[in-house]
Amino acid sequence: MASVTVLFAGQEQGTYELDQPQMVAGRDPECGIRIDNLGISRQHCVILNKGDAFMLQDLGSANGTFVNGKRVAECFLNDGDEIVIGVKYALRFKNEKQAKAAAGSDAGVPGTLNTYVMDGTKIQEQIARMRAQAGAGAAPGGAPSPAPLTAKEHAKALEGATPVDAQVAKLRTLLTVTVCAVIVLAAAVAILIMVIVAQRP
Repeated sequence: MASVTVLFAGQEQGTYELDQPQMVAGRDPECGIRIDNLGISRQHCVILNKGDAFMLQDLGSANGTFVNGKRVAECFLNDGDEIVIGVKYALRFKNEKQAKAAAGSDAGVPGTLNTYVMDGTKIQEQIARMRAQAGAGAAPGGAPSPAPLTAKEHAKALEGATPVDAQVAKLRTLLTVTVCAVIVLAAAVAILIMVIVAQRP
């Protein structure tokens, strides 16, 4: 079971079970995790249930979403992560399955705060390959038994995904070229109009 505990200035305000496909945190009364504070956007961020792992996405909030002190647009969450929204509000993430899995492996999961463009088919193929290679926990009949995925496994599966930063850079370049083309075109039209006006008797 996974949950988030809302803290205000370090004091616990309540705990929310992450038992829905997605839980939105924000000021809106319809948010699953409602925080009534003007420093929080109406729909500030969302936690997506990905089975045994959970992903946090910022929803274009005015003040940003931070995980362990780093501003993020999207990232997988690790047991014990602290999500800061607004000035004094924090959400402490807890994932019991992940905590048990991490007890016998690396405590930290480097790279889980990277932002990715999700390619669902490719990720599922990579996860299936990883499970097949693990092989040790194969069920009768030769099929690998489904094991809980940790954030580390999801991060590995995403190694072939494209970072959003690269996509943003491409969009900025395209936007810059488009703006320059529009300016040149506008200048040409203005010159043409001046020439036509100057030629009139």
